[in-house]
Amino acid sequence: EGLKLLRESLKKVQISSSTAKDASHVFVVFGASGDLARKKIYPTLWALYRDSLMPKGTQIFGYARSKMTVSQLREKCVGTVKAKEGEEDLLEQFWATNHYVAGSYDTQRDFELLNQEMAAVEKGQANRLFYLALPPSVFKPVTSMLKAACMSPTGWTRVIVEKPF
Repeated sequence: EGLKLLRESLKKVQISSSTAKDASHVFVVFGASGDLARKKIYPTLWALYRDSLMPKGTQIFGYARSKMTVSQLREKCVGTVKAKEGEEDLLEQFWATNHYVAGSYDTQRDFELLNQEMAAVEKGQANRLFYLALPPSVFKPVTSMLKAACMSPTGWTRVIVEKPF
């Protein structure tokens, strides 16, 4: 019941006049190789994508210390990110919007590389949302690196912290 209400509400949201209709949106999952991402975040991103509740053209980036590819990430999520009958092509499209960058949580050069990867897929006004599915011990270095190297030059930047303080 609650999820249905949320879906209906999100479908009615109008893009404000301050947000360009052709803006790029990038969603970055920090801790992308972890259990929380596999069990909760990627299935939720898939549901939002499947139900057309994300802005068109949104690109999803996974970032973690583990060296892996999008194919390996997809394989990790095979039990939690599932297509119902008839949704297989849509699931392929979802995974095609995904990218993966491996890097440290406290090295500016790694964040500069993430910034380059994001910039390569952005057009026009670029909005960036960073989702921190990380232990609290790395919040400060990660947010410091985001500020130093990954702020959107043309749009908004937001950070979501998964863990409570």
